[in-house]
Amino acid sequence: MKKVIVACGGGIATSTLIADKVRRLLDEANIESNVTQCTLSELTYEVSKADLIVTSMKVDTDFGVPSVLGASFLTGLGEEETKQKIIEILSK
Repeated sequence: MKKVIVACGGGIATSTLIADKVRRLLDEANIESNVTQCTLSELTYEVSKADLIVTSMKVDTDFGVPSVLGASFLTGLGEEETKQKIIEILSK
């Protein structure tokens, strides 16, 4: 099972939208996952054992886990590329 953390500034609205799309994507790709949400400030505490971090905004901190900027799930711009990157990371 892959653990995915979706983080945004407030940890509620934006991360919920992104998390829902990530869940659907992983279900369609038959990748068993546990997708959770948190705020960017909580990420340091939530990142243990994560396989992927998806954020709503650019984060410069290296948490030692692959990360993907998920803003395209909100704008639609570059969404297919983001989906491909997530699948590629979690298929390893």
